[in-house]
Amino acid sequence: MKKVFILGGSALQVPLIKTAKNLGLYVIVIDLNPEAVGFKYADEKYVISTRDGESIAELAEEIGPEAIITAATDMPMRTIAEVGEKLGYNTLSYETSLKATDKFLMREALKVNKVAIPKYFLAESKKDFNEAIKAIDGPKIIKPVDSSGSRGIYLLNDESKRDEAFSHALRHSNNKKILIEEYMRGNEVSVETLTINGKTSVIAITDKLTTGAPHFIETGHHIPSLVSEEMQNEIKKITIQAIEAIGIKNGPSHTEIIVTPNGPKIVELGARLGGDFITSHLVKYGTSIDLIQLHILLSMGELTSLDEEVDYYGSAIRYFQVSPGIVKDITVPEYIVEDENLVELEFNYSIGDKVDEVKSSANRFGYIICKGETTESAINLCEKFMSEINISIEEV
Repeated sequence: MKKVFILGGSALQVPLIKTAKNLGLYVIVIDLNPEAVGFKYADEKYVISTRDGESIAELAEEIGPEAIITAATDMPMRTIAEVGEKLGYNTLSYETSLKATDKFLMREALKVNKVAIPKYFLAESKKDFNEAIKAIDGPKIIKPVDSSGSRGIYLLNDESKRDEAFSHALRHSNNKKILIEEYMRGNEVSVETLTINGKTSVIAITDKLTTGAPHFIETGHHIPSLVSEEMQNEIKKITIQAIEAIGIKNGPSHTEIIVTPNGPKIVELGARLGGDFITSHLVKYGTSIDLIQLHILLSMGELTSLDEEVDYYGSAIRYFQVSPGIVKDITVPEYIVEDENLVELEFNYSIGDKVDEVKSSANRFGYIICKGETTESAINLCEKFMSEINISIEEV
């Protein structure tokens, strides 16, 4: 039986683990957390940090998996590239993994290749930070160079709050480096792609909704995008330019873009599958492509081209937005649960739990995912069901 290493055992990895199992693979999951939820679906597990490239390389030499992969997280990407280069797996180069996981190095690579991006500065000290604030007119986005999931992001409108912005970003940074960039106004999209031997196929463009300032936490997505065909062509073009600039030759990528009045500009690019249920659910139900399966096959060397046409339907996710307090009641009508177009409904809190203010994607209340024949029908069903679900929160 062919074996595969999956780095990470969190909930983000479960769809990847299950898909690998469905392909008949022997799945070995590696995570530092001994209670990782993905372990219960694995054939074999190892409690090792996904950042420990040396130990994982030794294990790979001993076991001999066909591939070393992860799903929707940046953390293991450098390890995968390190092991891949050492042992000859079909992975990113280590240089590309650095550019894909450090927002400053990414910006530098995009700038050199003349890909449209906002004005930016790196701050490694409070002095650097204050100088960068002066160098950019208007609102600024402050964020760690090495975080994800909206962690550490701050929109600085009022310069009297610069210390708060600096501390917030620094708190979420491992290497204590901060990126300061001009605030881009416009609608946000993400682009899900697969690159095979240097040729990139755009699988889907996702429209994204966020809370806006100050933390820009995602509150919903839908596929296919509702932006004009002309703009979609521009979005595809800049996405492929960015992928080439970073140096991705084989693998999936998830590119976030703001459609500004001056055209689309890159927010950032992940050399991985999209998280937030985009790849695992929205692409799966909104298109004819199983991107997770293709990622596995490509990593194993069993996919050499992607020639099939993509058919599009509709899928949407919406996150419940509630006030802080104590959960008193959650009531879901039975007909919602029984509806064939309901894909998934999940609450991260139970009755009696305390709900804090949402400051990152990690502590959102819950979500609903629906499918339909079109984007609009999926969105409408999500919003209809959300309005009919009763969530009672008592202020404290």
